[in-house]
Amino acid sequence: MEKIIAVKKEKELMGIRRRIWGIALIAAVLFTLLTGHMRAYAAGGLDLSTDYPGISVKPGDSLSIGLNLENTTGSGLDADVSITSLPEGWEGYLQGGSYQVSRVHVNSGDEGASLTLHITVPGELTEGTYQASVLAYAGEGIQDTQTITFQVNQVNAGKGSFTSEYPEQEGPSGTTFSFSTTLINNGLKTQSYSLSSNAPAGWNVSFTPSGETTKVAAIDAEPGDSQGLNVSVVPPEGVEAGEYAISCSAVSAEETLSTDLKVVITGTYGLSVSTPDGRLSFDAQANKESDLTLDVTNTGNVDLENVSLTSSLPSGWTATFDLEDNMISSLPAGNTTQVIVHVKPDSDAITGDYAATFTASCEESSASADFRVSVKTSTLWGAVAVLVILCTVGGVGYVFRKYGRR
Repeated sequence: MEKIIAVKKEKELMGIRRRIWGIALIAAVLFTLLTGHMRAYAAGGLDLSTDYPGISVKPGDSLSIGLNLENTTGSGLDADVSITSLPEGWEGYLQGGSYQVSRVHVNSGDEGASLTLHITVPGELTEGTYQASVLAYAGEGIQDTQTITFQVNQVNAGKGSFTSEYPEQEGPSGTTFSFSTTLINNGLKTQSYSLSSNAPAGWNVSFTPSGETTKVAAIDAEPGDSQGLNVSVVPPEGVEAGEYAISCSAVSAEETLSTDLKVVITGTYGLSVSTPDGRLSFDAQANKESDLTLDVTNTGNVDLENVSLTSSLPSGWTATFDLEDNMISSLPAGNTTQVIVHVKPDSDAITGDYAATFTASCEESSASADFRVSVKTSTLWGAVAVLVILCTVGGVGYVFRKYGRR
């Protein structure tokens, strides 16, 4: 009997233990579910982040900052996204895919959603720290905010620059050299730059803003602004061949910028056409050749080759030069070559003054001389004309004397 009672008690205790374990298990499951649900919402349900929450910027910068939005609620949802704060004068918007967006669907888990924050920094800024904030909101308690810090200082702004696309050019004396330069203000405020050069004595250097015609001695540039300048360099007349360095400067209260230019003078080229006595006129007769001596001089400091001679004459006139192919094959610097030209007026040319031009030219230079040509009638034909007139008058007189008046 006692054994039976003991067995019953043992069974009752085992039942009680099972019920306790069952209740404990149920409680544990409920606790896990409840605490898990609470953790999801305690974390806000959304996680908005960026890889670069602190950035150094310069005035005028345009920024594209990647944002990642994760959903930890356990199910997909739609979230409103917006820029909740921006520094005064700054501009920005949010992009998703190829659209500007204000609401985005966020899948649950690692996939999330990607956004891009576009920021335009003003052209003028003072040094300091600036902040912008972005909010993702899907209902009370399901939200997150990402704040990005922007640092602006003089070091970030950096030094300006003054550069030339083609800083070295070459050509003969008498050439006007034109250099295209760019002046950039990387500072934090508008600067006025004074422009100057250290060109050799006798050289002329001037500055003209791109697209304009007025020469300037100074130019203003806003922060981040790029100013195009055309630098005109004119060497003095007769400058010797060689290399010439020209440094141009842009000086403001904040900085001194410079660009080094180089001009290579290949030589001085020049020709002149005249006569041994300097007279630029001669006499000629119709349909008869008259010889004219021309002095062709190389007035430069570089030897010239293949100097050709040509003429410009009245209609029907001809001119031939005592040169093979009407060309001086070589004319050393400073030397003169005499050329004989045979000029023949037209057979119908009447007495009077005519103009004739003779030109010497080569690849590097050319020169012309204008002559006055006085055409005179032949004395033989004048004598014949007088004789005819005398004969005519004599014949008429003879007739009147012999036959009288009838």
